[in-house]
Amino acid sequence: MSSCFESILKRCVDAYSENTIRGYEADLKAFSIWCRAEGREPCPAKPPTISSFIEAQIDDLSIATIKRRLCAIKFAHKMAGHPNPTDHADIKLAVRRAARMKRRRPAQATGMTADMLKQILEKRPPTLAGLRDTALISVGYDTLCRSAELVAMRREHLFANDANEVSVLIPTSKGDLNGDGRIAYLSPQTATRLNEWLEEADIKEGPLFRGLHTGKVSDRELDTSSVRRLVKAASRRAGLNPELTAALSGHSMRVGAAQDMLTAGFDALAIMQAGGWKTPAVVLRYVENASTRELHARRWQALGNRQKT
Repeated sequence: MSSCFESILKRCVDAYSENTIRGYEADLKAFSIWCRAEGREPCPAKPPTISSFIEAQIDDLSIATIKRRLCAIKFAHKMAGHPNPTDHADIKLAVRRAARMKRRRPAQATGMTADMLKQILEKRPPTLAGLRDTALISVGYDTLCRSAELVAMRREHLFANDANEVSVLIPTSKGDLNGDGRIAYLSPQTATRLNEWLEEADIKEGPLFRGLHTGKVSDRELDTSSVRRLVKAASRRAGLNPELTAALSGHSMRVGAAQDMLTAGFDALAIMQAGGWKTPAVVLRYVENASTRELHARRWQALGNRQKT
């Protein structure tokens, strides 16, 4: 957590209840971790930073939780003697936008499964943006990363071993409050797609996935909202069902990969390890929309084999 926030909370001991301080601490820690991953300053925070933070929370959190985190940010800035950044008009608009999106959004993000990924890859346009988008979507599927984790990836986080296997360090995540990080491996096909993008974009250090402006590669990483937009655009190019496209989000690769692992026979522990989840309950929520037909088909096959023995 930011040293500024830590000193503020220490000053508040005995002035506020332990539960209140504990709640502020959890929310400010989440904000600090996100800011660190994004390379932004948490205190004093600028309105665009908080707007992007709100955008990054939409897929995972309720609007009530988002508002609670804004209250913690407001409290910390007030205690530090800084102007309240949450009063900015852009923040109010971001909250209203989040609230409207939450009403439209299904309870569980639609997963981008391997079959859908294959269709998207087959329709990759022969452009720099096409290289970037398919590399990002493939990396998202292989690593089961959230959109915020994808845009936080840097060239320095890639490693290749003697067997030419490529891995990537995910340094921080929403569920990794201590910042321990985790390692994920890329399939040979995904590693090739990523390398094509990096070579064409001439990226030797810094953010892996960047914006493009008039055909030129930006120095800055993509925003999390851009991940959602490019996922939808790629699915439209692939000719996927419009209703399905509308339900996709920046988390769809993560959800789809978890669903595919479940239907392939991997247990909850393996899925937890692959996606960096801490509890089975969250994994079950992510895979609850996995193909019921496939799950029952595997069950019938297993029961049938058992009856033969």
